[in-house]
Amino acid sequence: MAARALLVIAFLLLGATGAPAAVTIAFYAHHLGSKGLWVEFPHAYVTLTGTTQVGALPVKANFGFTPPVVVPDALFGWVDGAVVGADDDYVAKDTPYLTFALTDKQYATVLAVAARYRNYPQPSYEIDKRNCVLFVKDVAAALGLSVSDDERFVRAPEQFMADLKARNAETFARINPGVRPTRTIASYGQTPAAGMVDSPPR
Repeated sequence: MAARALLVIAFLLLGATGAPAAVTIAFYAHHLGSKGLWVEFPHAYVTLTGTTQVGALPVKANFGFTPPVVVPDALFGWVDGAVVGADDDYVAKDTPYLTFALTDKQYATVLAVAARYRNYPQPSYEIDKRNCVLFVKDVAAALGLSVSDDERFVRAPEQFMADLKARNAETFARINPGVRPTRTIASYGQTPAAGMVDSPPR
């Protein structure tokens, strides 16, 4: 465990203290809400902003995994899935749980996870087996973060993000002394929402 912790810290320090140019990743959970007549279901996603270390190429993107069209069938079995991005207004409603800089190698790792989900044969979305939370979980794991396999988080983006932040708090405290987690799993109760997990950002 000690060796793994040191590896994760080194991995993140590379992103935090590498070249001045860097792409920053942020982990988000969108809460249940509405936009006009459109219902915005809970949703987990990540954003990427900044510039690459090589070539100083500008980056502004975000990724989440969801059915491109929300249909009742998504509650009961496999339906088409897509890696989608949200507009600025959607992102502005949320507060990131974790934010840190990436090396170009880490940035490529995130893009590879998105490409893998994008290339799954259709139907590729299943609410309990491959959804927005599990997509973000795969991104976090690919970056070396500690993630939970607890099934109660599968339909609970906010609870998953709170747990992700809490279980990696010590690592980030070493990187950013004085910064303490402000949200914990206890903040959200213990029962995940039973309905749709996510929907395409509008």
